[in-house]
Amino acid sequence: MSVALVWMVLTGAGCSLTLEEPVPCRTDAECRESFTFGASCGSDGLCMEPVFPARCGRSFPSDALADPQAYRDSILIGSLFSFEDHADTLQAAELAVRQANDQGGLDGREFVMIHCDYTPDAGDGLDDIEAVEELTPYLSDVLGAQAIVGPRGSSRTLAAHASVGDTPTVIISPSATSPLLTSAEAVTPTDDTPGLLWRTAPPDTLQGTVIAQDMLERGVRSVAVLYQAGAYGEGLSSLFSSTLSVEGGTVSLLTFGSGEDFSLEVALIAEGIEAGDFDEVLMISSEIADYITFFDSATATASLRRAYGETLGTEAGGIFLPDAAFSDQLLDETTTQAQTLFAKVRGSRPAPADGVVFNTFAASYRSEFNEDSTGSAFTPHSYDAAWMVLYGLAWASYNEDVVDGVGIARGLRRLSSGESVDVLASSWSTIQASFEAGRSVDLRGASGALDYDPQTEETRAPIEVWSIEHEDDAYVFVQERVVEL
Repeated sequence: MSVALVWMVLTGAGCSLTLEEPVPCRTDAECRESFTFGASCGSDGLCMEPVFPARCGRSFPSDALADPQAYRDSILIGSLFSFEDHADTLQAAELAVRQANDQGGLDGREFVMIHCDYTPDAGDGLDDIEAVEELTPYLSDVLGAQAIVGPRGSSRTLAAHASVGDTPTVIISPSATSPLLTSAEAVTPTDDTPGLLWRTAPPDTLQGTVIAQDMLERGVRSVAVLYQAGAYGEGLSSLFSSTLSVEGGTVSLLTFGSGEDFSLEVALIAEGIEAGDFDEVLMISSEIADYITFFDSATATASLRRAYGETLGTEAGGIFLPDAAFSDQLLDETTTQAQTLFAKVRGSRPAPADGVVFNTFAASYRSEFNEDSTGSAFTPHSYDAAWMVLYGLAWASYNEDVVDGVGIARGLRRLSSGESVDVLASSWSTIQASFEAGRSVDLRGASGALDYDPQTEETRAPIEVWSIEHEDDAYVFVQERVVEL
C-alpha cells in the first residue's frame, strides 16, 4: 500500500482534482509528472488524485490545496511546524516564499509551500515525533518536495532526517541546536556529496560554554540541571556540565520525558536549595510549555516560593533558561503566578542580528501578518532558512542536471563566500544572476552572517545573555550582553 493510500484511509476525503481516465503508473513521481503535486500511484498501479491529510491543511498560496491543478507547474517546498506553538516560525518561512513570488518566482515559475503540523494529539493520537515521522516522507515521497523548512527542535529534526529514507531531500531547521546533528549524516560533506541536514542556528557547543562561563563569573559553583530527555536537553546539559566541572563546579542532573510531569523534581530541587546544595538552577527543554510549567510549579506553595524566589541565588541570578525559553508566551502566561521569580532569571540564545537586514525582515513580517517577530528566538532563522532553500533551488536549476535535494544542498554550499549579498526580497534577482553565472555569494541574513564551514556545514553566531525586567507596566526581555566565542 502506498503512503498516499495510507493517508487516504486515515484522513478520509480531502481536497482533490478529478482524474478523467485511469493512468497506469509505477511511481508517485510519474503521477505528479502527469497531473500535479500530490497525485500518487495506487496499489492497483493506477494514478490516484491528490488527497491531503488533515495535518497538512495549510498552504501558500492559500488555494493550492483546493486547486492543485492550477499549480502543476509550480515549485513545491515543504514546511514542518506546529501550527499552535510555532506559528511565528511558520509565518517567517512563508514570508520568504511570498516575497520570492512577488519578485517573479524562479524564471517565471511560482513557488508553493505546503505546511504540515506536528502538534501532538491533533485528532489522530500521534505525538510530535510520530507526526514528524509520518509527515516527512509524505512531503518528500508523495508530494515531491525536494526541501523542507523545519521542524523546530533537535529531536524532531533528527526524526525527520531519519524518516526521509532514500529520497534525497534537504531538511533545514531554524532552531535545532543539538551537537548530535553535526554527526547525524554518515558522510563527510563535500561538493560532490553535500549534506542534506542543515540548520540556521549554531550548535549548542557555543551556548553551553557561554552559560557555564556566565555562572562561573558570578561565583556559581553548584548547579541543579533539570532537563528534557532527548537530543536538545541531553546535548546541552552534557556540554554545560563538562564545562562547569572542568572549572571545579558541581552539577546535579535530573531529567524528565517529553510531556511528563516533573513536579517531583521541582520539589526535590527546592529541598536542595533550602539545604544550601544549589547556587543556581538550569532548566532545559525544547518546549515553551515546559518552562511555563516550571514557573508555575516553582511557585505552587509557600515553601516552593520561598526556595526559588528568596533562598535561591541572588537578585541578578538563580534561574537560567536557554534559547527555547525566549518567548513572549512565557511572560504572558506566567506573570500573574510567577513574576516574583523574574528578577532571578537569566537566559541565553543566539544573538539577534541588527541593522538593515534584520530590521527589514521585522518590518516586512509586521506588515504581512500584523504581528511582532521579535517575541521569540527563531523567527529570523526561519526566514533565512526558507530563503536558503529558494537559493538552493535556483543553484540547482541553473547548474545541476537534476533539481533534487543533492543539487539544492550543493547550492547551500555556495552561500558563504564571494560577493556579499543581504537576504532581502530585492536581492533575489542578484542571487539568480550570480548562480546562473556559476558564482558563489556570501550571505548576511536576518539572523546574522550565514558563514558555513565547508567541512561541517555548520554556522556560528555570537550568544546573547538576557534577563527579564519590568518596563512601562509590563515584563520584557532585556539584553545583558553579547558574547563572541
